[in-house]
Amino acid sequence: MNMFTKFLLRTVTFIVIFAAAINAQDNLEKGIKAVKNGDYVGGLNLLKGVSKDSYEANLYYGIALFQTGSEKDAEKFLKDAVKKDDERPEAYSVLGELYSSQKNYSGAASQFETAKKYLPLNKTKDDLEKEEIATIIDVLSSEAENFIADGKVDKAITSLTMAKTYDDKNPMIYVGLGDAYLARGAFDPAKSNYDQALKYKPNYAPALFGLGKISFKQKKYSAALENYIKSSEADNNFAPAFFEKGLMFYLLDKFTDAIEAFERYDQLVPGSPRGKTYLAKARYGKGEYDEALTILNDVLAIDPNYSEANKYTAYVMIEKKEYDKAEQYFKKVKEEDLNSEDYQKWSKIYVDKKEYSQAYAMLDKALALDENDENTYFEYGKALFAEQKYGDARVKFGKAIELGILNVAAYVYAGICDFYLNEFDKGAEILTKSMELNPNIASAYLWRANNFAGVSKNAEACADYQKYLTFEPNDTFAQEQVKKFCGK
Repeated sequence: MNMFTKFLLRTVTFIVIFAAAINAQDNLEKGIKAVKNGDYVGGLNLLKGVSKDSYEANLYYGIALFQTGSEKDAEKFLKDAVKKDDERPEAYSVLGELYSSQKNYSGAASQFETAKKYLPLNKTKDDLEKEEIATIIDVLSSEAENFIADGKVDKAITSLTMAKTYDDKNPMIYVGLGDAYLARGAFDPAKSNYDQALKYKPNYAPALFGLGKISFKQKKYSAALENYIKSSEADNNFAPAFFEKGLMFYLLDKFTDAIEAFERYDQLVPGSPRGKTYLAKARYGKGEYDEALTILNDVLAIDPNYSEANKYTAYVMIEKKEYDKAEQYFKKVKEEDLNSEDYQKWSKIYVDKKEYSQAYAMLDKALALDENDENTYFEYGKALFAEQKYGDARVKFGKAIELGILNVAAYVYAGICDFYLNEFDKGAEILTKSMELNPNIASAYLWRANNFAGVSKNAEACADYQKYLTFEPNDTFAQEQVKKFCGK
């Protein structure tokens, strides 16, 4: 090889190495910027191939991993960041957030205390750079969220009040205060703080999300959904809004919309089994049981003990009437992870098997967890109705209605109970209310007609039997009733 060729090869090699170094540095800068802007998936992809030889590379890659659901890997890189520089606060603070998300509140508190050791808290805001103030507020706000999750609301407010001394117009602080008051059930001050955040930063996704949480707690579901939608539209990367939006659509039986929302959540947090599990739940709600089961099997293949996936697999098995398998999956769920809805579903196994005492035991457990869950009263009413205990069933349906149940079937069942109890006027009245809420439930017209017939309101009975036949034209009973009450 002559000298010129050697020189040429060295030059090309140098150019390639130099270009790679420039590209890596460019990806590092772009990745950090993406993470700071809340684009964690984009940041993750940019930082994945970057050398982790600096504090910043490990820190921001760790943040991206944490925010996209890969908690174990996130912890490793955040600890590596600390090894690179153990006198900077950011990595300790994010580790605190990570441990808090795992409900290790004391471990999180320890990380926040360490982070604060390296904050310039001995200086006033006039002596600090803008970035130093932002870091102080990030750490104190995250510490406050951990206190809130741990039930220590007063300490949370103390942390946030300290943060306000550095920047009293930062919307993150007011969202934190809103969260603190919401945890206390103090809706008015919570709303005031979320509104204050929106004053300083209009269309701020976390504040709109907070307003949605207030409405949900107040059982104002339409308002909650509206704010979750606004929050997701304000920031297409704000994962919590997509999750809660999906949950609201699920509760409203709008399963296609729920699937779309949970799919977006899963895109934003691909490392978390939570999004996949709730996506499966939405497909279950839509009746796509095999599709739901495929997703759940994938989740359980990675973590066989994941409670949410086990419980929703049980839900699917109930629909398939594979009750023994359903119970096996329910029994894999830790008792502390079972909620009212789970006991409601579990009770259906025993109702279908006509083992009513066991069904009632499950529903009693549901009420012990939440005595104001309208859906538990509804399911309790259905179980009693199946055993033909119409008086007791009517009481349960009435309670569900009183608590604001969204499912109009509760009104219909109540009207049917009234018929069997010879409370015909009462039955006609509650069925009329059901039609005001949803005019397209065929059975409501049939049973209102039966109630009208019970008090000899023949013209009204005739009209309802005829209306029912527009839904079910081949129903022979209704055809005979039309002949009887309409003279046809």
